[in-house]
Amino acid sequence: MSDRVRYEWSRFSRSWWGPVHVVVRVNSVEATVGNSTVALDLTDRRSKAEQEKQRFASRFLDGVPVELDGRQVAVVTNEPGGPMGLFFRRARQQISGDPSFVLPGMRLTLRGLPTFLTLKDDSGTLVSTRRWGAPWDDFTWHYTLPGQYGVVPPWVAPGTRPEHVAFWFAMRETHR
Repeated sequence: MSDRVRYEWSRFSRSWWGPVHVVVRVNSVEATVGNSTVALDLTDRRSKAEQEKQRFASRFLDGVPVELDGRQVAVVTNEPGGPMGLFFRRARQQISGDPSFVLPGMRLTLRGLPTFLTLKDDSGTLVSTRRWGAPWDDFTWHYTLPGQYGVVPPWVAPGTRPEHVAFWFAMRETHR
């Protein structure tokens, strides 16, 4: 992973689960909520020939490792043959790994325009973009300086652990 920081931000200190601190590097994203730090390693592990052949392949095809406080706990992959998730149908990503982090049935759903990301498990929604806040967050990201952070905090279910909120923020940064 590269140490070169592209941008970083802190926000949502008044939320019951906050604040969040996000650092986006060239090949990684790190999010901290409370004492939990979640990092995604976005390094392209394909050979140079494969990279040149498929320049726009998703980082999630082979799986993106998820680290919690420096220890790998999960891998996120795209659901094979699923929708792309641009407007109406949502793309789905599977999460597999250590049961202490990955809750039963844990998955992500994503709609791209406007960006709407939801982290769910079998018991229901853990963290999601607020429906009315998604257009505002996209607008501030693209048209304000500095626009690295959202304006509207996500909806977080009561009892959601800080590492899952941090994971949601890290995943949100990968879809910008």
